[in-house]
Amino acid sequence: MYLRVDDRLVHGQVVTAWLKQLKSKVIIAMDDTAAKNAIVTKALKMATPKNVELVVVTAEDGKSVLAKYNENEVMVIVKAPVTAKMLVDANPGYQWTVNVGNVGRDSGRKKYARTVYLDDVNYQAVAALKEYSNVNIFMQTVPGQAINKF
Repeated sequence: MYLRVDDRLVHGQVVTAWLKQLKSKVIIAMDDTAAKNAIVTKALKMATPKNVELVVVTAEDGKSVLAKYNENEVMVIVKAPVTAKMLVDANPGYQWTVNVGNVGRDSGRKKYARTVYLDDVNYQAVAALKEYSNVNIFMQTVPGQAINKF
């Protein structure tokens, strides 16, 4: 199962680079704010290509929605590593590819890559995921770019 950490959720890099690379037919955006705000959900749908299904769910609902889809056709997007860890913990039967692609600069965050800044809580989530035998976690902004390990 491919999971991208990107605080912008659905945007140009996702639809022009990642969807092509992964050949995903479904994007599952797990974010409480987006799922509870019709305007944000509509904006995400407008950014999604017409031939791709977009599912916007809360983090809690996202734990169980994966079973409805073929894992080879899905790209899951969350805003933060803590949400990624919660999802992986709730679905241990998958082999996870976790790409931490974009977490913006903010106070209290340390730089780990050109587009990845994490606070202590999110870094601890990454550290925990690194130890899981069913998780391959790395940092990469777009396909073809060098992969950085934590």
